[in-house]
Amino acid sequence: MYDTLNMVRVVNCDRQAVEERAKETGVHLTDKHWEAIDFIQKFYDYHENEALKVSDYNNALQGKYSLQGGLKYLYTLFPHGPVKTITELTGISVNNIQDQSMGSVH
Repeated sequence: MYDTLNMVRVVNCDRQAVEERAKETGVHLTDKHWEAIDFIQKFYDYHENEALKVSDYNNALQGKYSLQGGLKYLYTLFPHGPVKTITELTGISVNNIQDQSMGSVH
């Protein structure tokens, strides 16, 4: 379990760059998308000295969004995978991202 309550924002996101990348990939960002993007960025900043894996991001997202349905809910926002899409849009690096599917929750 991750301590997601005490995470603080360290680096501001270049929202315009993320919006441009999203348009290029056909993703229309809503407030719900931005909430997940901001969460992942805070999680990344909070664990900046750790080699985070996709499973670390998935576990954090599952905990954060458990009341909404966890990863299944996030796949409705990011059909190509929440971690894959968010990290590509924001430029966050992830270890062991070669498995693009990370399992199916459909």
